[in-house]
Amino acid sequence: MESTSETLNENRKVNLVSKCEQSKGHIPTATLSQNVSLCFFFTFMRAVVTSPIPSWTCETMRLPPGINSRYVYLFGIVLISLWIYIFSFVVTPYDFSMYILHQSAEHSHSGNPTNIDVFDFPPLDSHAVRLVCDNVEWNPAIVFTCDNSVGGVGNIRNSILNCVRYTISAGGSMVIPRIVVRNSGNIARIRTGERTGMDYMFDVEHFVHSLKVSCPQLTLYRYVDAVPNRAQGSGPVALLPESLVDEIPKPGLRHPEAWREQFFEWLGTWAGLKPATMETPVLIDLGRSYLQYPIYTDGEEFALSFGNILKFRADVRRIATKVLRNLILTYNKSTNLSQPVLPDTFFGAHLRTEKDAVETWPAHDWKYQRYEVQSASYLQKLKTTSLNLIYVASGNQSEIARFSRDAAAYNVTTKFMLLDAEERQYLKDMAWDQQGLVDFLVMMKAASFVGIGHSSFAWNVALKRHTFSKMKKGYLDGPEMLNDELSVVYGVPHGYPEYAACLWP
Repeated sequence: MESTSETLNENRKVNLVSKCEQSKGHIPTATLSQNVSLCFFFTFMRAVVTSPIPSWTCETMRLPPGINSRYVYLFGIVLISLWIYIFSFVVTPYDFSMYILHQSAEHSHSGNPTNIDVFDFPPLDSHAVRLVCDNVEWNPAIVFTCDNSVGGVGNIRNSILNCVRYTISAGGSMVIPRIVVRNSGNIARIRTGERTGMDYMFDVEHFVHSLKVSCPQLTLYRYVDAVPNRAQGSGPVALLPESLVDEIPKPGLRHPEAWREQFFEWLGTWAGLKPATMETPVLIDLGRSYLQYPIYTDGEEFALSFGNILKFRADVRRIATKVLRNLILTYNKSTNLSQPVLPDTFFGAHLRTEKDAVETWPAHDWKYQRYEVQSASYLQKLKTTSLNLIYVASGNQSEIARFSRDAAAYNVTTKFMLLDAEERQYLKDMAWDQQGLVDFLVMMKAASFVGIGHSSFAWNVALKRHTFSKMKKGYLDGPEMLNDELSVVYGVPHGYPEYAACLWP
């Protein structure tokens, strides 16, 4: 083996010497680059072959007068760089940006990057909710439906949570809620009467499993027709839950603990109803309940955990994850996406100037529905931070473009700008309110978030973010409606106390 190796190395020497000997003498101009490249190649090979190449290989090559040997090495470096470029991007085409994307994802998370979902969380396992359910007398023959939730995500989410809370108070069972779909041609029309499944916005299995773990006494039915002996029972009887109470102040029911007794008194006034037994169940159709149930009635732990029985649908979470991940990569923000809030990353701005808001807000709130007021407030707040990237959310694309011009000193981006063509089309095919779910999730991670006090979306995001805030007192006392180190909700302090008191985070 040794003799074979020596022979190979000797042959390599002879071949290289032969090539160099052919290069002796003055080099014609037409072949200068060829020979300079060959010289650089000899120098490079001297470093990598098993047997060293003699140093005289390039020294015996005579360069034309006026050509400095330093330029030989410089030319060689340029040539090698050109070879690398051609090989990487021409001979072997490769999407380097996707490589960076995947590498970053692999460093931040385990598993397949395409399946990453930083907004996923397990079913709710709450001691506080179990304690409340353990102290209720249950009769599953009283079956509640919850099919009248309308509006945007903040409205619908709170309405469904209130339905569940009233069902627990009464000790009844429940049919999985349905959602009233907004008119796609006129977003101001929210009471269309067109109903769809809860999976329009939420993960149904998560809802079922959360209640099974945290409130096992509550029986859930997939559909009304799944209720045993439904045909032999009574109802449905329509009930707006808060109608059982004479006067409700802005912060919500004064005595929510009395609602159960008021409900059974009301139920007893219906002479035509059969007794509520499993042979003759009674159906109660709950009307839309929004900002009238005080969420802290059962204590802070219950109030802050109960909303987690709802989780957005899986495809929305995955798209929001891609938006967030691409935002971090595009603008070179290094962070762990699993954190509840991402410090020093981006400024989240929610513009609420869409048609439905403009047409439904009361006259004394018109100041705050104006684009000029919102944008000026947001940019003024941005100046107090060290952030230079704005993620803007709005259902009005022309207002986003307007804001981008006004914020030209900063980087401005949106969910559509941060997705590839296929993902962007998938998002566009979603309904208007479904698209808003992506913004809701991304805003949850913003280093700083701003919104307007007449938007349940803004309040919902800010209150949920507040659960991670270190500022536990005084955040509702001004100078705006809500102020903590993570979020600002603009408006007159204490102007809408029902949001903080009755909106489940």
